[in-house]
Amino acid sequence: MKTKLFPMVFAVIAMVVAVSSCGGQKNAMNAGKTEIIMPFNTPADKSDMEYFRATASGTSPDQEMARTIADLNARTQLGTQISSVVKAVTERYMNQVNVANKAEFAQKVEQNVRLVVNQELNGAVVRGTKLYQNEDGSYEFWVNVEMPRTKVMDGLEDAISKDEKLALDFDKHLFMKTFDEEMANEMQKNR
Repeated sequence: MKTKLFPMVFAVIAMVVAVSSCGGQKNAMNAGKTEIIMPFNTPADKSDMEYFRATASGTSPDQEMARTIADLNARTQLGTQISSVVKAVTERYMNQVNVANKAEFAQKVEQNVRLVVNQELNGAVVRGTKLYQNEDGSYEFWVNVEMPRTKVMDGLEDAISKDEKLALDFDKHLFMKTFDEEMANEMQKNR
């Protein structure tokens, strides 16, 4: 009877050792690491088909300076995101339309995008903020900002319509369709 129990006891001990060693390796791999959960990191806080959104932080010993740094970083990130999308839209649009001087058209559209983005960034809305105080007494401020894509498109359309040469090569319907497709592509990348 003792000889029948010995293999079972040995098997149980072997399983316990195997299970505990697997957990030990995971703990050893993560030893000294702390997972950081970033504020405003949900799908609702990211750009979608209706809004461009950006999240950024700022750290400073002065609370107001931390807020200013975070706001500047978020608006810069928002402007970069908008410019990137509109540049991709412009390139795709030019490939679909017979534009006489593509380089000049692209350059003028990009200039108008910069002007529009710079004007519209002042109107970006703060969706949410979070303030933390670090152990050293400094402040860490997080901000999430958004801008409706219609505001960008309306400003761009207005700027293009004021330039006679650009207006001749501009097909609003095709440009908007291309813009929608590029926004959908961006949303797929952000998932």
